[in-house]
Amino acid sequence: MSKKKPESSIFVDWIGSVTGWFKSLKNRRIRTIRLISQISFFVLINGVILGLSRISFPAPVAMPAGSPFGTIWGGLDAVQFVLTSGNFPFLALGIFFLTSTILGRFTCGWICPVGLWQDIVSWLPISKTKVDKPTNTGLQEISRWFLGIFLAFAAYVGYQNATGPTLVDNVWTRIPTQVLDPAGTLFVSLFYSFWWGILPGDGGLSDVFDDLGWLFFWKLLILLVVTFASIKIPRAYCRWVCPTGALLALNSKNSLLTIKRDPLKCKDGCKDCEDACKMGVPILDEDASGISNSLCINCGDCVDACPDAMSFAIRL
Repeated sequence: MSKKKPESSIFVDWIGSVTGWFKSLKNRRIRTIRLISQISFFVLINGVILGLSRISFPAPVAMPAGSPFGTIWGGLDAVQFVLTSGNFPFLALGIFFLTSTILGRFTCGWICPVGLWQDIVSWLPISKTKVDKPTNTGLQEISRWFLGIFLAFAAYVGYQNATGPTLVDNVWTRIPTQVLDPAGTLFVSLFYSFWWGILPGDGGLSDVFDDLGWLFFWKLLILLVVTFASIKIPRAYCRWVCPTGALLALNSKNSLLTIKRDPLKCKDGCKDCEDACKMGVPILDEDASGISNSLCINCGDCVDACPDAMSFAIRL
């Protein structure tokens, strides 16, 4: 019977894994630049804590509108808020369309704070689960269903508010995705729960439940499930669940920015590019002139894995 590994040893393994990962960055030029970009934008997006001002700009990233330190609106939150107000979100949808037309899902890989969080938890030294190509592609439909359902519900609420009777004004009827958005739990619910002293719950679990309600624990459960899934399967939330990514993906297949492959420089049997892809894109099945798979976030990990054959390009 094998002995259980002590927690201190697990922590040491994690530190070793993260340290080794940073050391490997010298051979991962694009990944290093991307990490700097992710951290920089994380600071800017949460820049109120540094004295930056809030602006009513709907950026195409997963960022909750109610974040205490948020300088911008998450684009999908803005789309829903305008819809539920009985108006059409021309500006927010225009930003999504323009971004995805030029950059594809670039913001998912280089800017989004939830993407950074998923990358960080994937560093944990826990064995990863490989998902086959058909399953990976099929599960992507989940995010599209979520996007369609929530936008349809937001439009219905907006219609009701415009024609009457007005629906109750709460999280369900203003920004519907907030009931499952892990970004809202990370950047809003948990922050205020500690800030107000509700957590860690010195008065007992029943008092915590009375103060926070069932919705908080529902969102916390979703956050824990998504976190565990992202540890086992890198970027699991980005791949299959995130409605913000699904909205960008609608128009990302033919984006100007793409990643191309030179088949003449590919080695027989080599799959380094596919093995490096956190989104599970079947790169070798894609057109060599440019990846058109809507899962691609233009992160460049495949370019780092095989710089001779893979490169960023402008789709002509």
